[in-house]
Amino acid sequence: MAVVVPKACGNAVMRNRIKRWVRETWRHLQADLTPGLDSVWIARPPAARAGYAAIQKEMLRLYQRAGLCPSSVKL
Repeated sequence: MAVVVPKACGNAVMRNRIKRWVRETWRHLQADLTPGLDSVWIARPPAARAGYAAIQKEMLRLYQRAGLCPSSVKL
């Protein structure tokens, strides 16, 4: 899993916070994801305003939409 957060998302503190949020969400979902999966997450500027809960919800929704995580999984 890789996380890319461009400078447009904010200063270094905000970029690192977004990376931590994405990594933590991935850590919680890892056991339910398809084995052998490689993910690259690219944050966009609205991620800085979204907050941790919104990022969790969106990551889960996208994994489920791609069929890589069962729909029964909840965070």
